[in-house]
Amino acid sequence: MISMIDSIIIIAYIVGMLGIGYLVGKGNETQEDYFLAGRSMPWIPIALSVAATMISANSFIGAPGWAYSSGIAPFMVNITVPFAIFIAMYVTVPVMYQLKITSIYQYMEYRLGPISRMLTVLQFFVNSLIQVSSMVFIPALILNTITGWSLQVIVPLIVFIAIIYTLLGGIKAVIWTDVVQSIIIWGALFLVIFIVLKHLNMSFFETLKVAKTAGKMNALDFEFNIMNTNGFWVSLIGGTIMWIRYFCFDQTQIQRILTAKSMKGIKNSYLTSAFIMNLMYFLMLLVGVIFFVFYKDKEFASSNQVMIGFMLDELPVGVLGVVIAGVFAAAMSSVDSLLNAMTTVFIKDIYEKYFHKGESEASLKITMGISTVIGVIVIFIVILGFGGTVKSILDVVGKYISYFSGPATGAFILAMFTYKANDKGVATGFIVGILGGFWIASSIEMSWLWNPAIGCALTFIVGYITSVIFSDSIAIQDYKQYTAKGMREKMIIEGRLVDEEGVSILPFKSDKYAIIALVFFFAQYFFLALIQK
Repeated sequence: MISMIDSIIIIAYIVGMLGIGYLVGKGNETQEDYFLAGRSMPWIPIALSVAATMISANSFIGAPGWAYSSGIAPFMVNITVPFAIFIAMYVTVPVMYQLKITSIYQYMEYRLGPISRMLTVLQFFVNSLIQVSSMVFIPALILNTITGWSLQVIVPLIVFIAIIYTLLGGIKAVIWTDVVQSIIIWGALFLVIFIVLKHLNMSFFETLKVAKTAGKMNALDFEFNIMNTNGFWVSLIGGTIMWIRYFCFDQTQIQRILTAKSMKGIKNSYLTSAFIMNLMYFLMLLVGVIFFVFYKDKEFASSNQVMIGFMLDELPVGVLGVVIAGVFAAAMSSVDSLLNAMTTVFIKDIYEKYFHKGESEASLKITMGISTVIGVIVIFIVILGFGGTVKSILDVVGKYISYFSGPATGAFILAMFTYKANDKGVATGFIVGILGGFWIASSIEMSWLWNPAIGCALTFIVGYITSVIFSDSIAIQDYKQYTAKGMREKMIIEGRLVDEEGVSILPFKSDKYAIIALVFFFAQYFFLALIQK
């Protein structure tokens, strides 16, 4: 059972987060305050928030469990994150920044029409509900192991806390609490590493040397094996599509980025988050590699139990409370962001469009009510969808969302990078991408990381061909400005400002931020090759 000291630490953390949410959210008066913080946030907290959202409790627990069996090879799943962020800074975010949108799916109607907008909205909700539910499952699993309470009791308790926390302060509360949570996560990781090395009575590098002898430091695998999720080719192709959707075309990330004061703040945030995310994920995998040495390849009932077992069996009183708080920090930093993003999308893309026509923006009271309803839905999905899984939670969630990542990316690529795409054509391609991708994945035994690439290719090919065959009567000049190339041409012709505080706001214009992201992307491969020798 958890000690009184550990309980106090966990309760203090939860109360502290609620307090921060209340304090920073007191100034919220308008919908833009609640959803976009008045577009006035500094870039450093945004960067930490973006990183904290991606590095959830799933990573905190799932990554060490995955690395325990596979070594650092699972890092390959994340290796294209800097490349996706390069694409975002180079092309997609400048487009969204110029349009001053609240929901990224508003863009789809500007460029294509209502059908494509609604289909991409629906895929966002499916993706987000799966992700946020899994992020609730991890802390619930830990409390279930510690206390013996059933998931039917723990899950509603956690979600209730998350709902209150999200309602208190909107996006400002989400970002500022993520800053604190990032610090807690880092602290918890270093505490775990310090204690396990102390038990081993070995230095950090001595431990990694033992792991290297066992092959746990091998990440680069160039063999074309469609079953290997951590292979070079699947991570480069499927992983790139998956992360482009996440960083270029997903509301959760774009909404956070658009709270920045300027394009300079946006690019600073994105670039910094790329370094933080992949460094933290690599560190979490190293924890799993160190566990392999510590436990001498002991078998566990579930890969999720590797970290949980160490926490309960080896961590002293007080430290356990800090590490559990770190798990909650990782979970809450993702849950609050997704709840806020889902609320934003529902308000802007569904409620105000179909139920609030011609009236003023939806009130904050309505907004908060919708957040509560979404939270209740999450409770049912967690209990029904994740109980009893023995695989790494990262692997499970990745497979679920992979069927939607590709078609969503394909739809946005058609909208932003082609003139031929139209609403009916893209909608047809999107549906074929999901159904066809699922059929192919069911027919051929392969890694789930191929699914985004397959879905994207099907959506793009079918969507483009269908758009050409069933072209509409809308003149190209009416929508050209919403494509990346068209917007660039218009900004140049009109002589509009293309630089802001020394930073390019023009699509397809490279600057130091994009170059650094690319250098970091390639440097990762070089580093992995060095440690694999």
